[in-house]
Amino acid sequence: MYRIVLLSFLLSLAISAGEFSRTAIVAGAQATPIERSVAALLAERISEPSGIPARIVAEPFAAPAPGELVILLGVPARHTALRTRFEQLRIPALTDLEPGPEGFLLQTDGATLLAAGRDERGLLYAAGELLRRLDIRARSFVLPAPLKVRTAPAFEIRGTQFGQSGVALGKGKVREWTGRELRHAILDFALAGLNTLEVHEQLGQKDVRFQVAREFGLKTLVHYSANAGDGPPEWRATESIGRSGYLCPSVPAARQALIQRCENSFRRIPPVDYIRFSGGDGGGCECDRCKPYGGKFIRLCEDMAAAVRQFSPKTQFFITNQKFDNDDDKAIFEYLREQPRPWLRAFCYGPGSDAMSWQPGHRQTHRMDLFRYPGFGPYDRYLKEILHELPPGNDIVFFNELTHWRYSQNGYAQAPPRADRNGDRPPHWNDFLYRRQPDRAITMVYDRLTFFAWPRYFHWVFGETMRYGIGDVTHSSCTQDHFNQWMWQRLLWAPQTTLDDVVAEYTRAWFGPEAAPLMAKALFELEDYLAEKPGEPITAKTSIASYYNHVRDAGLRMTPVRMKSNWLWREYMQKGALDRWIQERVRQQTSQRKQVESLIATGPSDSVIARAMALLQAPRETPEMQRLRAEATRLGEESNQLFGVRSEGIYNLEHDFIGLGWLQRQLERARAAHGAERAELLRMITHYDDPGEGGFYDDGGTLDHAPNIVAGYPYDFGQPFVSEMLSEANRPSQRTMHFTQDEDQGVTFRYRNLNPNASWRIRFTLVRPWYQERYRARMNQESETIYAGDQVLARDVKVPERMSDFFTYDIPREAVKDGELVIRFERAPGVAHGTRTEREIWRNSGGWGTIVAEAWLMKAPRR
Repeated sequence: MYRIVLLSFLLSLAISAGEFSRTAIVAGAQATPIERSVAALLAERISEPSGIPARIVAEPFAAPAPGELVILLGVPARHTALRTRFEQLRIPALTDLEPGPEGFLLQTDGATLLAAGRDERGLLYAAGELLRRLDIRARSFVLPAPLKVRTAPAFEIRGTQFGQSGVALGKGKVREWTGRELRHAILDFALAGLNTLEVHEQLGQKDVRFQVAREFGLKTLVHYSANAGDGPPEWRATESIGRSGYLCPSVPAARQALIQRCENSFRRIPPVDYIRFSGGDGGGCECDRCKPYGGKFIRLCEDMAAAVRQFSPKTQFFITNQKFDNDDDKAIFEYLREQPRPWLRAFCYGPGSDAMSWQPGHRQTHRMDLFRYPGFGPYDRYLKEILHELPPGNDIVFFNELTHWRYSQNGYAQAPPRADRNGDRPPHWNDFLYRRQPDRAITMVYDRLTFFAWPRYFHWVFGETMRYGIGDVTHSSCTQDHFNQWMWQRLLWAPQTTLDDVVAEYTRAWFGPEAAPLMAKALFELEDYLAEKPGEPITAKTSIASYYNHVRDAGLRMTPVRMKSNWLWREYMQKGALDRWIQERVRQQTSQRKQVESLIATGPSDSVIARAMALLQAPRETPEMQRLRAEATRLGEESNQLFGVRSEGIYNLEHDFIGLGWLQRQLERARAAHGAERAELLRMITHYDDPGEGGFYDDGGTLDHAPNIVAGYPYDFGQPFVSEMLSEANRPSQRTMHFTQDEDQGVTFRYRNLNPNASWRIRFTLVRPWYQERYRARMNQESETIYAGDQVLARDVKVPERMSDFFTYDIPREAVKDGELVIRFERAPGVAHGTRTEREIWRNSGGWGTIVAEAWLMKAPRR
């Protein structure tokens, strides 16, 4: 008896101190296979870092070993010891209201930890909460005590995608994940609260995702493109950017083939919980027979749902309105209100769904009426409108895109918004969404799918959008969005968690308590410097060095146990080393440019030009840059070995970040010129955007620096920007441009209060993008005509491809006789004059009718 009392006393001291050298996980005598899987997972994760003994035992449990934490893990209805402790401690039973479905309780009781789930998934989340609370060291782990957590998720649907992207495998050159590694990645997020996995219907039961879902009682979702399919040419859809592989549901035979394909796809796989029928982003059809396509689409989905429910009666269905226009949305809402539609569970809001924001992918019309008294504005207002339009019984569910840092639903804008089909653009007070643009230098190195984190912005987006829905199965690709996705799952569990708290939990869980404060600072610094900041070029961004230093110092504070296998810290550190390298290279190139400018200011002689050209030789890496590159390379090798991840930026560092190639070309031209012509060419180097006394300069493609452009809008290329589109030898201002699409009025400049007695001339920078093969065939625009007032200034000017050039013209005196000058561009004959559907596809894939990058209106020199 004395020994038992002494042992109990010593265990009590251990639990109050919170440090243990081993654990015993006690499963219920009637535990289900899923409960046993959770017990095994908990034991595996406790032992994984350092081999701490974690045994699984079944009740009745005799006595713990010295230094052993006893965890009673299970659903109380199937666990006698748990039920007994609930009764002894007068703990209220876990119910669907308290704490709620999928909820759990964690509570210490002397030498024992109670880990009780409301249901099987609740038990999984109890294990996740426990693992986040543990501090696992080399030979022991620490559990804060006393501990009492009783909680359940706030949202019904909480999921994402898992796998490696083509960017990671191709550009990052990583090894492929094993099935075990994919399983590990899924369970990382399941332990954080995820309950739904997106699975691939083509893989069926061979898919590791299906296997993990079954093992742990998770739900499954298939994202299914409703009109994807193959058939004869007469079945083919008129897809919004001209892609093949989609059928027109207005062709009866094609429609029947689509329904049969859907039935065949889902007949051969285990039943899934959800099918998300994708809309416009999966193809759609722009033909006249399908107008409005939303009506055709929703009825097609209804018939597909009926086909699936023949053998999967419990599957629930979502439909997205991605890239649909206002008429499409209206048709869907009218259909849903005609009569009850019990087959449809929820309207899915994803990329291109918002009728009040100009997202990439180009929704073709917008709800301009909702900008009158817009409430909280985008992203909030249209979701409120959707709820008004939906009948009772239909909810909103989300398909949020958190994985691309630019050119995406919630990513940085590639350019300010272009006009939609109706000529509408957002009001000026909504510009903040489109002023979020990526740092110009950093975006040249990294792919759309690159490692990044946005704690502040995504916390705000969650609060603006998720209040209207029942949950989210987000878009993700690999691990480059790790923080964003992890925060999203934690907010789906507890949406009122403060930003600081969710960041603190993340950094503690993944890097340990010692490193967490520094990693938290680093996350905010990363978000800060990724953005382009007017007046603060990358050369002046102190947050890049701060981020690097904080991640480095956090690594020094991490315990050897955590550091040994921490691929995620290595990803953050790679990012820091590479971005510091980029900053140093831009500083080198900026120094070269300034040296050239200073030298040219001394005079226009041949020797000055020769010396200036010599200054433009590619600089060598400094010792610090060599160290940074080597560090990033080493870290990339380590992270690839540990978990098949690496920054693709390591293979794409060498760029002309600031347009030194333009300086080289300008000097070559000056060397061949003489007199006034040479002086003018060299003056552009030292005073590039200066139009001279009484002149005007407009930088096309910007919102703030083109005050004299009265028609036209910034060009966004119509597709994710690839480096081949424009030469890097263009100056940054030459890489952006104003344009028009199929409007009759082209880009137009209006100048007022001019001296009609002065002689005027105008210089333009013109350049057009190179198109990828899939778009190039329909792009017949190469030239444009320029007018000064009613007079032709230049007819059929061929716009250079990729590399810009200058075009200078004298202004006829008659064009400014009243002190006002109007310069307008006109598109070439045959451009944007096809059928409606041909014009739609041309517009959606980046077609331009008129285009101009820069303009200088200058007083002509006296002759």
